[in-house]
Amino acid sequence: MDYVKGADFESQRAAHYAFHVTAMPHLIGRMSWPREQIDAHRTKSLRNLLRHAKAHSPWHARRLAHIDAERATPADLDDFPVMTKSDLMDNWDEIVTVPGATRKGAEAVLREARDQFYIWGDHTLLASGGTGGRPGLFVYDWASMAVNWASMSRGMSRSLARLAVRQFESAGRPYRTAAVVAEQSSHGSYVMGRLFSNPMNPTKRLSAWRTIEELVPELNALDPHILVCYPTRVPALAAAAAAGELKISPHIVFFGSEHLSDGGRQLTQKTWPKADVLTCWATSEGAGSFPCALADGGFHVSEDLVVLEPVDAAGRPVKPGERSHGVYLTNLFNKAMPIIRYHIDDIFEMDDAPCPCGSAYRKVRQVHGRAFELFHYGSMFVHPLALELAVLEQPSVIEYQLRQTARGAHLLYRQAGPVDAGRLRLRIAEGFARYGLREPEITVEEVAELKRTAVGKLQKFVPLVH
Repeated sequence: MDYVKGADFESQRAAHYAFHVTAMPHLIGRMSWPREQIDAHRTKSLRNLLRHAKAHSPWHARRLAHIDAERATPADLDDFPVMTKSDLMDNWDEIVTVPGATRKGAEAVLREARDQFYIWGDHTLLASGGTGGRPGLFVYDWASMAVNWASMSRGMSRSLARLAVRQFESAGRPYRTAAVVAEQSSHGSYVMGRLFSNPMNPTKRLSAWRTIEELVPELNALDPHILVCYPTRVPALAAAAAAGELKISPHIVFFGSEHLSDGGRQLTQKTWPKADVLTCWATSEGAGSFPCALADGGFHVSEDLVVLEPVDAAGRPVKPGERSHGVYLTNLFNKAMPIIRYHIDDIFEMDDAPCPCGSAYRKVRQVHGRAFELFHYGSMFVHPLALELAVLEQPSVIEYQLRQTARGAHLLYRQAGPVDAGRLRLRIAEGFARYGLREPEITVEEVAELKRTAVGKLQKFVPLVH
C-alpha cells in the first residue's frame, strides 16, 4: 500500500504543523466561551456528525436509523446504542468513512513502517496500547488530528504565557521541552509529538523505556522548562532529584497517557514547588479534556469537541462527586472514524464547584484508574488505589506493580534506598480491611526491573482474570 514517508512526509508534516499553529488561537479562544455558546456548538456539531456518519458509514447507518440527525441533541444520547471497542475492531471497514480505507491495509502499513507516516492521502493512524484488553486502531483526518493535539495543549496557554514573561525577563530564549514518552510507535504520545513538534524549537523526545540512570544526564544537559512524562516515572525522577542527581527546575510539568494519582501530583509539587503541575485525560478515541493550572489537580472536559457521559455499571448517569464505572464518549470532531457513545471503562469523578479559572466547561476532579483494574474477591471488590497509599509513604520506592492474588496481593517494587517491607505489608493489609477483606495474604518483593508495555507504560495494577 502507498503511504507518505521520508522527505515527502517531512514536507507534509511542516504544512500540518502550520495548520495546527493557525487553528490554535481559535481553540484557545473557545476556552472562554459561556455555557450557552458551548451547548449550542455541541448540538450543531452532533447533528453534523450524525449526518456524516449515517451517509458514509454503513454500520452507523444501520444502528442509528431511528435517530433524527436534524433534531438530535446531546440530551438525546440515552436513545443511542452503546459502541464498544469490539464493535469498532470487528466492523472497522464499515465504520471508517475514508474511501479505500481498510483495517487490513492499516495493519499492513503499521507492520512495515519504521517512522511516522501519512496514509490514504493526509490521514493518520493511532493505535492504543491495549492495557484495557484488546488493542484498538484509530484513523484521523488532517484537521481532526491537529484538533486532537490542540484540544489538550491549549490548556497550557496560561502557564506558557507566564513562562514567556519569565523567560523574557531573564534571557529571552525560547523555552526547552523534554518528553519522556513512547518510543517510535503508533502510540498517540509519539505520533502527535512527532507531527506537532515545533521545527524551529523541537521537543527532545526520550524513551520511557530507558532507565533513570540513562535519562538523568540527558535531562540535566537540556534543563527543560517543560517536562512531559508518564506519571509512573515520577517516583524515580523525584528520588533522583532528592539525591541531587537530577538538577532540572521545570516551570511546567505535564502528564498524559496515564492517570495521575493525588499522591503522584503531591510528590511532583514537592519536588518542583514552583512548577505548574498539569494533567488531562486523553485517549486514542479522541482527546476529551484540557488541563487547568487552577483546578487543584483536576481538568476540564473539552465539551466543544466531545460529549462525555460518566455512568454507573448499569449505564445510568452518575452525579458530581460520585465515582463512575465508566464513561460514554462521543467524538464530535473526527468524521474519518465516527465514535458515537463509545464505552471506556475509566472511573471518573466530576466536580460541579466553579473553577477558580472561571471556565464554564465541566470540571473533572479526578480519574481513578479503570474499572478493569478493580480487584474482585467473590462479591467484594477492592480499589487498588486504596492499597497504593502504602507504597506512596515509602519515598525510596521508585517503581511498583501491585498484582492481585487469590486471597490478597503481591507487590513488586524497585527501590533507591531503605524500604520498610514489614510496614508495606501492614499498610496494604489495612487497605484491604477498609473494604472488609480480613486477614489478606500480602507478599512484597524487591526486583531489579519492572516490565513496561511496548510504548513504555507501566501497568501499576494487575487484577486476576475473571
